[in-house]
Amino acid sequence: MLREEEEFWDSRTETLLTETPRRSIQRYLNERLTGDPDKRWYQTIGDEGEFTSGCIFGAGPGEIEEHLLGRHPQLNLTIFDISGDALSRLQKRLDQTYPGRAATRQQDLNFVGLPGESYDLAVAISSVHHLVNLEHFAFQVSRSLTSEGRFFMNDVVGESYFQFTEEKKRMFQTYVDATRDSSEPRFKIVWPSRAKWEFSPFECARSGEILDVFARYLSPLRIRTAGALLALTLFRQPDDSRGRLGRAIDKVRARLSGRELAITRGISRGELLFLLDSLMCDSGRLVPGQAFGIYGKRGG
Repeated sequence: MLREEEEFWDSRTETLLTETPRRSIQRYLNERLTGDPDKRWYQTIGDEGEFTSGCIFGAGPGEIEEHLLGRHPQLNLTIFDISGDALSRLQKRLDQTYPGRAATRQQDLNFVGLPGESYDLAVAISSVHHLVNLEHFAFQVSRSLTSEGRFFMNDVVGESYFQFTEEKKRMFQTYVDATRDSSEPRFKIVWPSRAKWEFSPFECARSGEILDVFARYLSPLRIRTAGALLALTLFRQPDDSRGRLGRAIDKVRARLSGRELAITRGISRGELLFLLDSLMCDSGRLVPGQAFGIYGKRGG
């Protein structure tokens, strides 16, 4: 399974969960996670001070790493990931702009050993939800932080293996049915099945436990959540049952309408979903799908 996980990420930089969302969705997520619709989660890291020695868990496309190296001119980074190819791509990109300031380590984070009291900055980029050995990883992160160090985590924290509760699925289906415009293409919701798994072997293996485990091994300073319902839009797929002609007619109707369905008092369908999503997260009625957390060293 570890070999399959590595091979999966050798050929990918983006997946269903990491693709850049539409602007309206991104602004909503920014507002929920940072309090500013124009500020991404990683752009708040500099608000916590200056950093010199950092590590990153999960080799991203490079945007976040470049932002951190540019924002903190004294910072040197060590980047950990299970995929050698992903690390090689990222190392090449960073060396072009910030030579000598980033090093990569191919490592299974389930068993990573981090040096004690070494990092004043640690960042997890959508990597923790792939881990099974959460307790070991959280312990290693805590011991690696300096007394004033900070750990920033932006990750998927919804139900493990996407096994959503019946209440959550029913609520989302009700929203979809109530707001569907007849001019739109038809969609169906395909809920992930463990019997027909289409993701990486460890995708969301223990995602639903992340916040609880990290609260035990680190000191939570600020946790913000989103995606209790919004995350479920990822599982809407085109309905192919109507055939090619029917799908073509749906597309033409959608282009001609060119607008979202108004629900009540001028509230758009997207705005209604954002309101419901916020309500479900803040009330605790449904499990959030995403979290941005800032942690300190346990006992630090």
